[in-house]
Amino acid sequence: MLKSEKAKLYDAKAKWLLSRKDIFANILKYAVREFKDCTLDEIIACLEGEPEIGNVPVDDSPELIDAAGSESVSENDGIRSFDIKYKVKLPNSNEQAELIVNLESQNKYHNGYTLEKRGIYYLSRLISSQYNVEFANSNFDDMKKVYSIWICTHAPKALENTITEYSFQPTTIVGNGAVDKKKYDMMSLVMINLGKSDKNYSGLIEMLDLLTNMRRVPVEKAMDILEKNYGVKFKNRLKEVDDMCNLSQGFYDDGKAEGIIEGRAEGEAKGLINAAKELGASYEKTLDMVADKLHISHEDGKKYMDMYWNA
Repeated sequence: MLKSEKAKLYDAKAKWLLSRKDIFANILKYAVREFKDCTLDEIIACLEGEPEIGNVPVDDSPELIDAAGSESVSENDGIRSFDIKYKVKLPNSNEQAELIVNLESQNKYHNGYTLEKRGIYYLSRLISSQYNVEFANSNFDDMKKVYSIWICTHAPKALENTITEYSFQPTTIVGNGAVDKKKYDMMSLVMINLGKSDKNYSGLIEMLDLLTNMRRVPVEKAMDILEKNYGVKFKNRLKEVDDMCNLSQGFYDDGKAEGIIEGRAEGEAKGLINAAKELGASYEKTLDMVADKLHISHEDGKKYMDMYWNA
């Protein structure tokens, strides 16, 4: 099987796995504030209908798409699509779906762009695409809150085993202008970064790691933990063990390649920083040089600077 065909297979299996209601419910419990105090059964009851998987376009039109580095671009039609899109009811509510949750799986953190900014773009599209669907004209109060949740299976060392939410927060400039949170709390980006099992290894971090890294523990043991601790049910273990192993191998292969790239960049950054320090260069000039020479963002360059500038 060609590498590109394998990548498509792993991508399809990852979407299938993460869209399962028992797994998706765990993600909501740990990553979405509205569900933190709910049981898994209560959350699953909020997942009415089936998710949309890989068939909802992100962009307005194919002409606007730059597909470089995007795992979620269909080669058949050239349209970038949301991996998983779920409409979700709020707990203890009899109303129709009140949240729109997008879930994305990403093997590589470095794709030639800032992953967090791509997530913000997805949030913006989840909001703007509601016009004439969830609300029309000036009925903005009918707009649904949106979440875009990103799972990065091979994050940089500094971000390993972290879950971070980015959301709107008011900042008073003059006087006291606070308003009800419901009036502005309409979008959140959640970044879930996996890594080695040496820190923060519990809850959602453990569950997602077991699902995507069967090389860490025997598959049967991983499935036992998933069933006992996270309520993930496996009806046909023989078939699902094979699927899980294949999926895990795909994540491992991509992560191994990503690790080699990350290690090479770190080594080059260390050399540049030490040389600049000997020449008496300032922190700012050295940061610019590291980012320029390695063709990385200032955010990634700062990560290396923080590691070696005062070492």
